[in-house]
Amino acid sequence: MVTIKNKYILLAAGFWLSGLALTLLGAYGKSHQWASTGTLLTIGISGQAIGFAFLGFAIMQAVFRKK
Repeated sequence: MVTIKNKYILLAAGFWLSGLALTLLGAYGKSHQWASTGTLLTIGISGQAIGFAFLGFAIMQAVFRKK
């Protein structure tokens, strides 16, 4: 079994997946003229950006910890 020790990788995956789900839900709502489409798309894209930021932070943390 694979374990992920870095909590920032888990945060990145969580934010990215939830952002992806909200973006897809917003895209679905756009075709059905929902009132909250803009909010869903905004929060979804922001969630994906936060996920990528956590991923970048975890990668840079791993690079600078190398001896």
